[in-house]
Amino acid sequence: MKISRIALLLGVIMIVIPACSVLATPEPPGVGEKAEKGYAASEPVIAALEQYHADKGSYPETLAELIPEYLAVNPLTTEVQDFSYSKNRESYSLSFIWVPA
Repeated sequence: MKISRIALLLGVIMIVIPACSVLATPEPPGVGEKAEKGYAASEPVIAALEQYHADKGSYPETLAELIPEYLAVNPLTTEVQDFSYSKNRESYSLSFIWVPA
């Protein structure tokens, strides 16, 4: 009788622990409300970068060069989103920090 109770308990544990980990798994990167806010906040920055490139033939060295003609404020200094920007030869990299809840 003791063996069957132990086996039953182990069986329940083997079902409950994986189920809990599946339920507690955060959304994958780039998905969810915070990611969507980041995408929305990056749209005007991307538009400003593209307009700067169209006007000057290259991308700026820093996002601060977009102020005030292309953007009202430097997006790196706002509390809304944490952006990272770097210029490559003829392109750029713009990313934002996304932390799942």
